[in-house]
Amino acid sequence: MKKIICALCIGFFCTLIIHSQFETTEAALAKSVIRLHVIANSDSESDQALKLRVRDRIIKETEGVFEAQTTICAAREDIEHNLDTIRRIAEDEISSSGYDYPVKVSLGMSDFPTKEYGELVLPAGSYEALKVEIGRAQGKNWWCVLFPPLCFVDETCVTASGEAIETVAQGMRNTNSEFITKQKSPEVELKFRAYELWQSGKKKLAMWFE
Repeated sequence: MKKIICALCIGFFCTLIIHSQFETTEAALAKSVIRLHVIANSDSESDQALKLRVRDRIIKETEGVFEAQTTICAAREDIEHNLDTIRRIAEDEISSSGYDYPVKVSLGMSDFPTKEYGELVLPAGSYEALKVEIGRAQGKNWWCVLFPPLCFVDETCVTASGEAIETVAQGMRNTNSEFITKQKSPEVELKFRAYELWQSGKKKLAMWFE
C-alpha cells in the first residue's frame, strides 16, 4: 500500500512539474508571437470567399505598417493604434462585395492548432491575435503570423527566415525554444508531442466546465 501511495505521490509531483513547464512555455510563446485571425460569417462558399477578400485587403493595406516591425511591443502598439483603420478596411471590402455584415476587430488571446512555416513550427496553444470577426463569425477561420511578419509572403511556399525564428526564440528567452524548429531531436519531438497533448487536454477540460 505504501508503495502505491509513494508512486501516486511521485506521479502527482511529476505532473505538477510538467504542467508548470508547459505553462511557462505557453506564456513565453504568447509573448513572442502575434497572429492575424479572420473568421468568416459562415461556411457557405460565398462567405468563405468574402473572408479571403477581407484577408487580402487587410494584408495589402497594412503591409507598410507591420512588415518593418522588429519588436513585439512595437507591433502590438501599431495594432492597437490601427484597430479602427483595420475595421474600416474590412467594412469597405464587405460593402464593396455587396454584403452588410458587421465587423468586430480586437486584439486578444485565441486558440490555434499547430502550424508550420517552413522551418518555423508554432505548437498548438493560446496566442495573442488580431481577430477580425465577420458577421456572426461562425465559419471556418484563417490565420497567419503578423509578428514576426509572415503574413506578407505566399503561404504556399513560405519559409520563415532564420531571423524570424531567432526573433521568436529570443522572445521565449530560451524557454523550450527548441520547440519552434522543424528539425528536432527525438527527445525534443517527444516533448513537443506531449505539449500538444497537454494543450488538447486543456481544451477538453475547458469545454467540460463551460
